[in-house]
Order: sequence, then structure tokens, then C-alpha cells
Amino acid sequence: MLPKEKHVSKDTFINMKEKSEVIDGELVILDSGASIGHVRALNVIRKALEGYIAKNNGSCEVFTESARLFCNDIDRSLNENYYLPDIMVVCDSNNIDDEGVHSAPLMVIEITSPSTRQFDYGQKMVVYEKIGVKEYWIVDLQKKVVTVYKQLNNFIAETHIHCDKLAVSVYPGLEIDLSSIWE
Repeated sequence: MLPKEKHVSKDTFINMKEKSEVIDGELVILDSGASIGHVRALNVIRKALEGYIAKNNGSCEVFTESARLFCNDIDRSLNENYYLPDIMVVCDSNNIDDEGVHSAPLMVIEITSPSTRQFDYGQKMVVYEKIGVKEYWIVDLQKKVVTVYKQLNNFIAETHIHCDKLAVSVYPGLEIDLSSIWE
């Protein structure tokens, strides 16, 4: 189980040196290093999204795991939830500052690890739906599965087992080649 502390302030979270998130008001210290498979998957997906946005002269930005997402700034009814999504696509540049992102991302992708899996499938999925994320992927490298939740489908899980290519619904015409991440 991950170490937790109760009732963490936003300032404490921002000043943390360890990779950490606040989930329902509790500080969760995450693993300090990602596996090579995790990094490779992150890079494949990030590059595909950035390439598509650039090719289509889009204004959205792709942020990776060190950019903070302040969920309770988006929906005040939430407990304190500050996440470090593996990948998020953000289109509202007015709500990005040096601390992080304060508006709902268009898309979020979490790449599981044994220590984060329960949060990715559980609390984070619920919070991402509540704050208005349009599309949420959980890339489970251990199970070789991508679970996709879409706002258009009421966040009902779609499971894609060992898929080589996966369409991104928020970007029509974009299919991300995932074949290399399963090797």
C-alpha cells in the first residue's frame, strides 16, 4: 500500500519533492521511477497526439506526468484531488498557470503500474467523469488492455484487448498505433 497522509493543503502538495498526488484529501506518494515499458507507452501516445494537433493546427497542448491537474478547482464539490496524469490534452489555455491545469482536460491517459492501478480504475475514473473529461484511457501494460471511457457513452467502459491501433474519439481520424507498447 502507498504511504498516505491526511488533509494536505494545496501549498504542501505543490512544494512536494516526491512524485505525489492528493486523492480525496489524502497525500499519496507515488513510485519515484517508471518502468521502461511505461515510458515507451507514454512516448508513443504523446507523440501521436502532438503530431495530430500540430498537423491540424490545433491549439490544445499535451502535458505529461509532471503537470498537475487541480480537479477540485474545476468542481468545488469534490474533496481535494490533485493529480499528475500520465498524459492529458488541455484546450483551455486561460486556466493553465505555473502551478498546473485548472480546467477539465479534453482527454486523459493513465498508464497503470501495480501501485496505481486501483486509483486509475476507481477514484480517478469517477473524478475525471465528474469534471467533464471527454475521453479517458487506462493503458494497462500488465494485462495488455486499454480501457476507454467516453463522455458520449456515459463513461461506460470499452475494453480493447491487445489492440494494435485505437481510434481517438475526440480527434476524428486519429488512430494511435499501440503495437510497439505490447512487445
